Amino acid sequence: MCPKVTSQHREEIRGRILQSAIECFSKNGFDRTRMDEISLSADVSKGTLYNYFNSKEDLFHALCDDSLELLKIQLDKLFISSKNDLISNAELFYENFQKIQKAGTTEVFFEAISESPRNPKLQEILFRHRMKIFKVVENYLQLQIEKGFLRGDTNIEFVASGLVSLFDGISAGSLLGMPEEFNKKVWAVTIRTILSTLQKHQTN
Repeated sequence: MCPKVTSQHREEIRGRILQSAIECFSKNGFDRTRMDEISLSADVSKGTLYNYFNSKEDLFHALCDDSLELLKIQLDKLFISSKNDLISNAELFYENFQKIQKAGTTEVFFEAISESPRNPKLQEILFRHRMKIFKVVENYLQLQIEKGFLRGDTNIEFVASGLVSLFDGISAGSLLGMPEEFNKKVWAVTIRTILSTLQKHQTN
């Protein structure tokens, strides 16, 4: 009789596989990485690996889903604050989000972007992931409007797209060797400027 596999054990195996995928993708590139390399790195059989993920694209899709959940968690922490704390907390978003992401995740995402023109399935995953990110950020901006923290005429679609692009651009600079203290400052100054412009000011 086979031993019962608990949900906790399945999550541990899944997490180990995903971490190994990040390490392999960031080290060897998405295209050059093979599934058997990931199974070897994760110390699981190929059969076990394929029980969780059918392909490298499926693995990357799971990484996208995990990253989206981390974004929601970080935004929840940011936007439960008062109006007075909104900007100061937003200034720390870049630094805090980098801390909770798994090491190597940023490298993998940019690696996937470079590979996507030659991989339509990967390109579709990236496109859908980006649309989900935009929607999540839009929803949180809308919440701030409803709370009276931001102006009601704020175009949340464009602002959300701009904020995501700002974060991605700073992350790209980090991979190119820009000092992290500089990156944090760029984010803090820019986000303060944007949110200060969008804040709803009280009238007497």
